Order: sequence, then C-alpha cells, then structure tokens
Amino acid sequence: MKTINKTKIYFLIISALLVVGGCKKESFVEANLNPNTIYEVKPEDQFLRAAVGSQDDFEYFADVYRAANLWMQYSTLSTGNGLNFNNVGSQFNTRYGKIFYGRLGPALIDGIKNIESMPDADKNARVQMKAISQILLSYYAFYVSDINGSIPYTEAFQGRYGGTKTPRYDTQQEIFAKVDAELKAAVATLKGSTTGQISLGGNDPYFNGDATLWTKAANALRLKIAIRLMKVDPTKMKAIATEVLADPVQMANVNDSWMLKVGPSYADASGNFSPSNFAAGKPVLDFLVAKGDPRLAIYYRPNAAGNYVGSFTSPDEAKLPANAPLYASLDNLSQLQHRLFTPNFDNNDGLKAGTGKGFFPVLTYAEYCFIRADLAARNITTDVAETWYKKGVYASVQFYSDRAVDANVKDFTAVTPAAIDAYYAKVGVNFDPAKATDQIACQAYLDFFRQPLEAWAWWKRTGFPNTTSVLAWSELKANGTPLTLARRAGIDLLSPTNLNYANQQTAIAEMAKNPDFGAGPNDPFGRVWWDKK
Repeated sequence: MKTINKTKIYFLIISALLVVGGCKKESFVEANLNPNTIYEVKPEDQFLRAAVGSQDDFEYFADVYRAANLWMQYSTLSTGNGLNFNNVGSQFNTRYGKIFYGRLGPALIDGIKNIESMPDADKNARVQMKAISQILLSYYAFYVSDINGSIPYTEAFQGRYGGTKTPRYDTQQEIFAKVDAELKAAVATLKGSTTGQISLGGNDPYFNGDATLWTKAANALRLKIAIRLMKVDPTKMKAIATEVLADPVQMANVNDSWMLKVGPSYADASGNFSPSNFAAGKPVLDFLVAKGDPRLAIYYRPNAAGNYVGSFTSPDEAKLPANAPLYASLDNLSQLQHRLFTPNFDNNDGLKAGTGKGFFPVLTYAEYCFIRADLAARNITTDVAETWYKKGVYASVQFYSDRAVDANVKDFTAVTPAAIDAYYAKVGVNFDPAKATDQIACQAYLDFFRQPLEAWAWWKRTGFPNTTSVLAWSELKANGTPLTLARRAGIDLLSPTNLNYANQQTAIAEMAKNPDFGAGPNDPFGRVWWDKK
C-alpha cells in the first residue's frame, strides 16, 4: 500500500501547474495563522491555492481507487474484489476535510474578504474575481453536502472575521438553494462587469480568468444541482432548468469543459495518484470492446499478451476455481490506463515519460449534454433528447481523445470523426427512444470514467447502470449474498468537548427524521435528503 505524503504532494502541485510560470513564494501559512497578515496575500493567489488544493493524492487513494472505482465497476483490485469491498473505509470522504480543514474553503473566503475590504476602486476592479471565487466555493459546498447532507456553510469560515466559531449546520435543502442563488448572482456579475477588471489570469488553472467560460460553467453547475432535485423537488428542478436555459451563455463544445489543468508531476506516478495494480472492470471493458468504443485504449491498457481482458467485479465470480488462473498474475489482465491518471508514468519504453499534461474534470461539456438530454427525456424541458444525447457521446469521445493525446498515452493516436460515427451507429449506442433514460445514463457513466464519484451520484439518481441496462453490470455477490452499495458518507462525529458538538448533534437529529437516513450517522447505506427512494 502506498503511503500518504501530503507535504510532498503540496510542493509537487505548486511547482507543476501548467499555467503558472514558477512557484508561488507567498507565505500562505503565515496568512492562515495571523489575521493581520491576510491582506498581504493577494486574492488571486488565494484562488490558486484553493484550486491547487481541490485535488490531492489522498482523495484518489481512499475515495476513488479503493471505493468509487470498485463500486461503479470501472476496476477491481488486482486479485479481484474482496468479500466486503462495498463497505466504506474509515478514510473515505476526503472532500469534507478538504473544505474545512484543508486549503480550499479558508483560502477562498480569505480572498473574498480581502476584496471586500479594499478601497472602492480596487474592489470594483475585482468583482469578476470575487464572483469566480464564489463559484468555486459554491461548487465545493455542493460537492461536500452531496454525500454528507447537512454541513456548516452559511456561518462557516467566519470566526477570524468576527463571526461565530460555532457555525450552525445548514440542511442539504438549504445548501442547495443557497448555492443555486450564489451561482445565479455570480453569473449576473460576470455578465454585467466587462471593463476595467483585473483578471485571475495564470492564477486560474481552470479557465485562465475567462469570465465567459466561468459563466458557462456556473450555468452548467446550476443544471447539475437542479437535476439532483428530480425526486425530492421536481417543481424547483424544472424552474431552475427553465431559467438557466433561457440564458444564451451556455457550454457549446469540449473546450468549454471545466477541469483543472495540470503538469506531469501534479499527479505523480510514484505516489498515491498512481492507478497501478488495479485491473479493468469486466462489464465496462466488455462493452467498450463489443461496441468498438474509441475510448477503450484511452481507459484501459491491453494485457501483456496484447489483449483486452477484464476482471470479474463480483467477489464470488473472481473466486471461482475456473477463474483462478486469470488472477495468477496481473499481466493476464488489462489495467487502468496509467498515463490518463499520471502523465509522468514511465512505460519503460523510453518514450515521452514525464512530458504529458494531466487533468481533473469538474463538469465537462459532455456531462452538460447528458444533463440536458436527461431533462429532455423526462419532458422537463423542450430540448430534443436525442440531439443532446448524440452531442454528449461525440463530446465525450472527443474530450478523452484530446486528453489522451495531451497525456502521451502510449501508442495512442487521436480519434477520428469517422471512428466516432461508426461507434454511434452501433446498436445499444445509437439513440433508442424506448431506452432513452437508460442510454443517457450509461453513456454519462462512461464519460465519468475520471469522475467515479459523480457516476455514483448518477447511479443513485437514475438506477443506471444495473444488471439489465444497455451497459450491463455484473450482479455483485459475496458467498452467495447480494452486496448492497453505499449511498452516503458516514458522519465523523465530533467529541463532546468540541465547541460545535451541540450543533452537529442537532443536525444529525434533524437528518435522522428522514426515514431513509439509515441506522445512525455512520450508516453509509442510508440516504441524504436528495437521494429519495
């Protein structure tokens, strides 16, 4: 098992961002410890700090490779999944600590407060910067609440500015509404402030400070949040979607995709970002092979014999004596495509090691298309479901082709339009109105290959993929017993001596009123508010 070295990763991250010309020398530590020095750190540097801190090796170690990737059947352990692989490990839910105890939340709030304290002329020149900072903070509040339910937000991060040190917990319903309002306001600001603005520029590793691209991202995020309301508040979902789509500023191609762009050493192949020793999940790999999916060589590596061979995702199937020879050596199985995750991975062929570009998707154009397709298929909008579904399929293949080229994936050449056409023509891929929501969800699932935690969310919302969907999962069994997948994070309980203990207990009691919450705060098989049966 690989070790966690947060200090090493921090310096790798700072030094390797593509869009930054050199290391940032400002003392973030001093700024965090001494409120009197906070305004010496520029808000644009705080934004970079938050963006850099939005991804880390520990999330990939605990939440992606050893949890969501296995649950969603993208991959298995090298020896097959264990009998209790569906359980949530004690290290799961990195996102919670990242916003509150890491660099993300405090840095963004400090940047926003810094701007608010400036003289009017300086403040007015940074209204776009403040709005962009708010979009990233709003996204992360949504992302954390998404699997945790109630969290401190409205009153959080305010202690150093004279606010409470015991912030109340907002309910998930309140958080989703507040975040939507924040995003709506940010869009209005970005569209209304066009001159005299100081850009984030190179301190923005997502969009280089481009206000139009951030507007598109915020609108797409509003749709993403709205569709979470499908079962719990469909009226509000439709109202938000209608309002957002009335704005002409929308994502239009793969270049509008919201992603963290990084250099080859950010996700260092020698650390916990490495996808080594994980085998390709058989259901996904078999579908890609059967349909001639151009993403096959992007997502997985052939085995040592040059063939694509997937690992059984059900523990019982992996342990069958007849399948034992398959697990005698990892060389028998296809693995995750290393360079798609860690561009500096050395293939031992002496070619292009450590020269590629990496990425961490937040909300791609393909996802935006699939959201619009799903809304249309459910008659929530007047869009044509087939149109947006097809756009999503083409965009996903194009996006991953571009990323594979950037990452210098071994022996890969860019996917041609003709290859995408041929793929889309295949039965099970070509749009079938009778299977619309199934197909949309399954193609979104394939697009979430680098976002398995979002695939988990779509599965919870739609029920796809499953064992009878167009991309059929394996039935997961351990010693003959069907396995249930987790649906939320367990809650890390505060000590009774913690200043915010009472507020957390109040929040837990409120969440427990939901009959689907589960058997206590640490039951990952229970549900949060939006995940209604």
